[in-house]
Amino acid sequence: MKRVLTQKQKEDNKARAKAWREKQLKERPEEFRKYNADRAKKLYAKNPEIAVKQQENFKKSYHENPEFRAKVVRSASVGKYGKTLAEYDTQLKEQEGHCALCPSTDGDSGRHLHNDHDHECCKIGPPKGRTCGKCNRGLLCGPCNRRLAQVEYILTMGEISALPGTWLENALDYLKAWRTIYRLRRLDR
Repeated sequence: MKRVLTQKQKEDNKARAKAWREKQLKERPEEFRKYNADRAKKLYAKNPEIAVKQQENFKKSYHENPEFRAKVVRSASVGKYGKTLAEYDTQLKEQEGHCALCPSTDGDSGRHLHNDHDHECCKIGPPKGRTCGKCNRGLLCGPCNRRLAQVEYILTMGEISALPGTWLENALDYLKAWRTIYRLRRLDR
């Protein structure tokens, strides 16, 4: 005979499970994320139709609900850079809603702007795919983000001169300003 739970019992179980998840996430975030990822892989391997249904629901919400899409894009880019959504939004407001190097207001394919950071800083230390958060710079559109990476690579080989009023001059000024800020942040450690 199958046991039937009352509505109150269901709500109590949900509350207990939520409290347990929050505690695990706070006390052992990396282990808990791995535990959830492993659990999901096993579930989807046994029930591929669940994964397909979840993907369909996600895609539908992503395409039909602009607020959901904005939240997904921001949280995905924010989590790995050690920023909160509020910090991202504050920085976006400080940059007057556009890329730090050009007037563009979106990243790639209509997504939000990318979090730029110093790649030399976090090669060792935080978990793979995450940054320490102290080396974050500005928010950049996709094209500027890629161009800046090329400029930084060229700078490893020597000096670059830029013509006045060009994108390259803006990029070099941006890097100089952030190097100064980054050095001050490292002193605070």
